[in-house]
Amino acid sequence: MNKQGTIYLYGFLLWLTVFIGSILIYPVKNTDPIFFETLITIILVGFTVFFANLYLKKIQSDLSKAAVFAGIVWMIINIVIDLFMFSSGPMKMPIGNYFKDIGLTYLVIPMITYGIAVQFRLREKD
Repeated sequence: MNKQGTIYLYGFLLWLTVFIGSILIYPVKNTDPIFFETLITIILVGFTVFFANLYLKKIQSDLSKAAVFAGIVWMIINIVIDLFMFSSGPMKMPIGNYFKDIGLTYLVIPMITYGIAVQFRLREKD
């Protein structure tokens, strides 16, 4: 698979793993919503690190650029898929509430991918 295809696949898989994680821990949302938010953020960060390492270890040049690009694409994929789910149906929520509750959390994705790229570069210098 080419780099672009891999970026999109990993972005979708990132969204899917977080979605599945949210389903598995959803009962916690009713009893302890703050704990639910903490757990789902941990899941998002963990899988972002996992997919970023898978993707970035294969990049040979312009690692920082590739990391930022992948992170932004993954963030957009997650937001777009979420907006389809949260704009109608049983999970319907106003867009402002979506971004305050969920959407802004996705800003960690490009931060993580860039941070991993920096660490890869530092390791190469050793």
